[in-house]
Amino acid sequence: MENIITDIGKWVEDVLEYAGKITILLIHSIEGIFTKKISHNLLMQMEEIGVNSFPLVSLISIFTGMVMVMETVKILSKFGGEIFAGVIVSVSMIRELGPVIVALIVAGRIGASISAEIGSMKITEQIDALEVLAVDPVKYLVSPRLLASMVMMPFLNLIAVFLSIMGGFIVAVYIVHLSPVRYMHQSLDFITVKDVFVSITKSFVFGILIIIASCFEGLNATGGAEGVGKATTRAVVSSFFLIILSNLILTAIFYFIK
Repeated sequence: MENIITDIGKWVEDVLEYAGKITILLIHSIEGIFTKKISHNLLMQMEEIGVNSFPLVSLISIFTGMVMVMETVKILSKFGGEIFAGVIVSVSMIRELGPVIVALIVAGRIGASISAEIGSMKITEQIDALEVLAVDPVKYLVSPRLLASMVMMPFLNLIAVFLSIMGGFIVAVYIVHLSPVRYMHQSLDFITVKDVFVSITKSFVFGILIIIASCFEGLNATGGAEGVGKATTRAVVSSFFLIILSNLILTAIFYFIK
């Protein structure tokens, strides 16, 4: 029993320490956004995070919309409510699935890349070289990526929602033979301004968490190539966990707690 309590206490201590360290890194990175010229790096990071992620996000979003219509139509047909398949796709995507799916894609693609790149710089002492040259590594490496993610994640999310509705449209109209006008009307009619705001807010927060978690693991990598691999794995796992946890909290705040 004593060992269990000790283990739980150690786990809580580690969680609090991790939360404190990434919070400090976040504050330092935000300071860098307002105190350093990062326009060149910003454009490069916006391309890497946003533009280069667009094909994968688009493909998965279209397939997600198709699958959702296929699944929901079979159930709704029992009650004569096939036309409401568009409602389920649009509302579920803009409230929950859109931000989460995009965040998981970006975390897997960009988070791993960032942690590996910064981890390699840490192992090869390039981070130390920047400090010797009086260059703040956080403001130079983390701040541009953070700002780029904050800008591009909401756009990727809105694109994903739109394409998922279009993917559902293909199945609903050409396979299930629903009315295209009624499908689009039902899909868009139930989306509120609050839903759009919440969706953008979620993607904005997810973008911050992905970059901070990935950069944190990269900056704390140790032990050569093996250490870089472990840092990359930790970055992806941490990003996934933070995305799901923050989604739970934000959903509770906006839709559950009154």
